[in-house]
Amino acid sequence: MSDEQLAAEVAEKESVEKNNRVKKITNYLLAAIVILLLFSIVSDRIIPITDQGRVKAYVVPIKPQVSGQVIDIKVKPNQLVKEGEVLAVLNQSDYKIAVAQAEQNLEIAGQNVGAQTANIASAQARLTSALVERQNVQVQAARVLAMAEKGVVSKSDADKARASLATAKANVLNAEADLDKAKQQLGEDGEENSQIKAALLALEQAQINLERTEIKAPTQGGVTNFSLSEGFYASAGQPMMTFVSTDDIWIEAYFRENSLGNVQAGDPVEVALDFLPGKVIKGRVTSVDWGVDWGQNNQAGQLAQATTQQGWLRQTQMLPITVEFDRSEAKGLLRVGGQADVIVYTNDGFFFNAIGKLWIRLKALLSYAR
Repeated sequence: MSDEQLAAEVAEKESVEKNNRVKKITNYLLAAIVILLLFSIVSDRIIPITDQGRVKAYVVPIKPQVSGQVIDIKVKPNQLVKEGEVLAVLNQSDYKIAVAQAEQNLEIAGQNVGAQTANIASAQARLTSALVERQNVQVQAARVLAMAEKGVVSKSDADKARASLATAKANVLNAEADLDKAKQQLGEDGEENSQIKAALLALEQAQINLERTEIKAPTQGGVTNFSLSEGFYASAGQPMMTFVSTDDIWIEAYFRENSLGNVQAGDPVEVALDFLPGKVIKGRVTSVDWGVDWGQNNQAGQLAQATTQQGWLRQTQMLPITVEFDRSEAKGLLRVGGQADVIVYTNDGFFFNAIGKLWIRLKALLSYAR
């Protein structure tokens, strides 16, 4: 065999071996892609994860119920306050005068019917305070009970709200009983006297208006978005500042529709907040929303709107779930509207859960860079 034939044969063998190596590498890559694709599909239903999470809370505009000049501002922007803490004080001069005048009118009305009215005024003041307290408790209880129905707060919180409301109602009944007793001391004529009734109503209104000059925090939370200064005239019903309640904070996370098949209320959750890089907080699913607005609410008298979406795969629909998490781990560091990565563990499988825990911690570390 000549040297040329031998060289040709060697070159042919090398070409075959090279082609075989390329085929092997290609097969390995295709196998890896198939395995990763299958893993992604399965894991998306067992440990669904999303980066479309937001910290949510009740945001309430603080509006005074009476008008007046601001004479004292008790808080600073973005300060945390406790429930019932005074935020600002309006000028009370006119309202104190109104109370004093109402008390004098009540005294005069009592003198007209020949009776003492000191006990009535005291009992009326107690009733006024009890009515204001009941009103505040009713608002807080209604909010807590509404969240309890959605599963955002625990049943024990709902029971506490009901108990507080029952106590407030009982205090009103006791105050009304004391007022009735004081009225009876006036005698039959005094109790039915229209002057006494009118004077009592005027006194009650004056006392309520005086109490309303102290603007208080409805719950524990923070105040923001205000630039008040002493001398500012606050008008009744006009917002003075924004209040963010920290009593009820949750995360609203949006997942792909086809990844929620196994998600149920009570499933454990881990959350990586962008505001807390490197830290993972535990929580649980409290509810999965029933639906979302998909922009097809056609009005009567108009033709239906046909979707223009085209392509082999339609656009993914995102559905929200509500997540309750351990706020004690992030106390004082939460920001409403903050972004979060959320992963849900739908079963107790060790393999997928271990991978999910590693992945969410990697996402938490990446928060340092994004």
